[in-house]
Amino acid sequence: MCHNLAKKIDKKDSYYLLIPYRICFLRNIEIVTLFCFIFVGFIPAHYFEKQIIEQGIAAAIFLTIFSIFLYRLEKYYFSAIVFISSIVMVCFSILLQREHSLYMWFITVPMLSILLLPFKDAVMFITLFIFGFLYTGIYIHNHDIRAFAYYFINLTAFIVVSSVGAFVLKRIVEENFIQLIELSIKDPLTGAYNRYAFLDFINEEMERAKRYGFSISIIMFDIDDFKKINDTHGHLKGDEVLKEIARLVRENIRKCDKLVRWGGEEFIILCPHIGVEEAEKLAEKLRRLIENNDFGIKVTVSFGVAEVDFEKGIDDAINKADEALYHSKRSGKNKVSVFSLSC
Repeated sequence: MCHNLAKKIDKKDSYYLLIPYRICFLRNIEIVTLFCFIFVGFIPAHYFEKQIIEQGIAAAIFLTIFSIFLYRLEKYYFSAIVFISSIVMVCFSILLQREHSLYMWFITVPMLSILLLPFKDAVMFITLFIFGFLYTGIYIHNHDIRAFAYYFINLTAFIVVSSVGAFVLKRIVEENFIQLIELSIKDPLTGAYNRYAFLDFINEEMERAKRYGFSISIIMFDIDDFKKINDTHGHLKGDEVLKEIARLVRENIRKCDKLVRWGGEEFIILCPHIGVEEAEKLAEKLRRLIENNDFGIKVTVSFGVAEVDFEKGIDDAINKADEALYHSKRSGKNKVSVFSLSC
């Protein structure tokens, strides 16, 4: 049971790790809100002798500091929950103080819930908040029903509008963020990953491989006589060949494999969980697919295969795959070679 709970918590935290701006936004909004609580909330409440609000904001300051502490521990989901709870604390102190002019604070709860929490959690949090507001106003503080209904209906409308607005804003920001990430890690012509992304992938895979004991192989390939294709048929045709080869490779490798454009007409496939023999079979399969594909012109590819030696690092594996690739070139091209000392 504890193991399942830990997995659920990790899954909640991964929501923030998936799109890093969520972590950055959480950190910044917590710090800004802490200063707002102190200088915009607590000090004026103390000066104007609003004791209930003063006590509520004091509790909110403590919760916000605790949420920042949780953030430092990388418990992002709990940090967000505690932080939003601090604003809820302020809202209910305003309700109990009957400061109707400060009901604008209530709009921040649904907005921040949508912006900071997974969607289902945000909806649940907003629903509980509305019912809590309703219960507190009618049964605990004995507001006049008609007057309270007026405030409640208007506030609920504002909550719905602000929630929808926050949801739309979040979708737009996250879609643009994902597009920027894609542009920063992918080659715009072929859609293959670039070197920057490759370094991130290989470091992550090597850490996992060392922990769980699986192999990683590198397949390097290069389009044969690509300069001749450009010179004879033009650069547009060369670009078409690059895009079509990238598409063919992507469609015929596993989801965990990563296609990287290494430079010019040279590509690398990062293959975790397989040794050099399986990588050689995959390379041969791709070689035949490319050779038999209808490009409108004759196109072949040469391959070099090597396995990563964790003690020597990724540069050593790339150099070995490169040597094997050039062995294929020297041996007549359109071949697959596996690194050996004889290459």
